[in-house]
Amino acid sequence: MDSIKAFFKDRGLYLFCLALVFGVTAGGILGIRSALRGLVEGSGATRLEEGTAWEQPQAPVNDPVTDLPQTEPRPSAQPSAAPSPSAVPSAAPSQPTGGQGASAPSAASSAQRPVSPVDGAETGAAFSGDELVYHATLGDWRTHNGADYTAKAGATVRAVRNGSVAAVYEDALWGTVVEVSDADGGIWRYCGLQESAVQRSALVNAGQSLGTLAVAPPAEADAGAHLHLEYTRDGAYLDPAA
Repeated sequence: MDSIKAFFKDRGLYLFCLALVFGVTAGGILGIRSALRGLVEGSGATRLEEGTAWEQPQAPVNDPVTDLPQTEPRPSAQPSAAPSPSAVPSAAPSQPTGGQGASAPSAASSAQRPVSPVDGAETGAAFSGDELVYHATLGDWRTHNGADYTAKAGATVRAVRNGSVAAVYEDALWGTVVEVSDADGGIWRYCGLQESAVQRSALVNAGQSLGTLAVAPPAEADAGAHLHLEYTRDGAYLDPAA
């Protein structure tokens, strides 16, 4: 018994150190085993999750996506075939042939021919424009805004151009007056008539009778029987003889 105590007394420090090392080693081994067990269990759970089948939801086949942006269709790379020309050419417009039946419409041909405004008339006082001329009847100097055609009283007064009768009225200075508007927007004013053969809004052709000539218009009584013809366009007086 004394020998045992002496043994532990002499080697007690070594035994204590040995026990301490053993305890530390055992604790480390237990910690390592716990860590390995955790890894093994984690890998098993991973294998379980990997082995689990994932069910993909089935989208309905007949439910197409409608919110995609619309794109314009690409033009076809092949040009469309050009229409084949007709084998039979269209008929050309018929051309007038010579002979008695080939004359143009009377209204158009009348507008091209010079028409005297009064049968058997001679030229009288001319259009003066901006120049002042002496007016014998009124005894003053003024412009002469028309052209005069002298003839016998009762002579036929004719339209010089196609047009529409714009007005028929009595004037204190010019007697019976007939105004005819033409296609150019001009107004022909026939002054000094005894009576009118047309009415307002009537269509007239060049050369058609508008009435007969009076003895003399009061404004130009010194000149005797004559037609005083005026032409205005856009509010300006123009030479009717031109």
